Amino acid sequence: MSKSPLDPSTLTAFGNAAAGHDGVLSDSSGALVIKPCTAAEIAFYESVAASHPDLVPYLPTFMGTLQLSPEQQSTSIDTDTDTGASTPTPFTQPGETITTDSGFIQTAHGLERLHGRKLSTELHIVLENLTHGFIKPNVLDLKLGAQLWDNDAKPEKRARLDKVSAETTSGSLGFRIAGMRTFKGVKAPEVGEAIKNFVEKVDGEGGGYWVYNKMYGRSFNAENVVEGFEDFIFPGTKSQEDVERAREVLSYFLDEVKGALKVWEGKESRMYSASILLVYEGDMVAYRETKRLLAELAERQVDEEEEGDEEDEPPVRKLAEVKMIDFAHATWVPGQGPDENALRGIRSTVNILEDMLEDVEKESTSA
Repeated sequence: MSKSPLDPSTLTAFGNAAAGHDGVLSDSSGALVIKPCTAAEIAFYESVAASHPDLVPYLPTFMGTLQLSPEQQSTSIDTDTDTGASTPTPFTQPGETITTDSGFIQTAHGLERLHGRKLSTELHIVLENLTHGFIKPNVLDLKLGAQLWDNDAKPEKRARLDKVSAETTSGSLGFRIAGMRTFKGVKAPEVGEAIKNFVEKVDGEGGGYWVYNKMYGRSFNAENVVEGFEDFIFPGTKSQEDVERAREVLSYFLDEVKGALKVWEGKESRMYSASILLVYEGDMVAYRETKRLLAELAERQVDEEEEGDEEDEPPVRKLAEVKMIDFAHATWVPGQGPDENALRGIRSTVNILEDMLEDVEKESTSA
């Protein structure tokens, strides 16, 4: 008898996270993400579906909720009883090995976690996996807002997050790079001395990734944060094909972020520590093949519409994706106007993407 896709025994550690909390799971198909959540986040997604349909295209598809006991959560990410191998961390995929992962890093402010502590809850939200449909997804998480705490935060948390904001681009631009994951190719280089505290190399079948922790984004200021975006868009070589992919991806990113900005400007909401998630296909061979498949699919759909035929749903393949995520601290505030705290970060992202696209288009033209 086949198991349900959401049978707890089939759930595994999610492998394509760029930031966020521990404890995120994925189903056996890889199409869903199951993450510990608050009731407030579920209520927000439900309210979007019911009352704000214009926001739906800019958020992951909400599939519902799931209750998982501590035993069910732990057994799905426990040790493999056959091989004795431990399951991957949330930054790795099956078959990958990670070179360094203490879970903490020493900073000027003391010992800090590299990613968020797992929420202590049985309540889980089930969402579309935004990296499903990519062969080697490159992922960038941009945390929005200069104010990172909501009204329920305790004074010590407010003070800690205000200090982070003041010392990073959260304060100067309204966003910061919260995490990043880039495919470095079949022969991924070793992490250099200058960034060894920010990057973990992950090796697996088909090549390796560099996974950048949250301290990487905190190292930038308003003048040099574009370097982080450049590392994301050009993680390896800068051939003519790389430049052309960058032009296409940046153009798509810019259109989607502008679309989200326009919708959010008309909403009376407050969302603290929400993010923009940018994803694109990091494997150039897969990117090229996906472009061809999508073009063929578009032609076939036109023919089917003309002839009245219907075919089976094709496999999901993607070139790029942009969504807003992480609404644990989001609510509606009728009569209080738009969320300028988050909007400032979205506008700053638009400005950076516009400048990058202009530069890439110049390179593409001169090549």
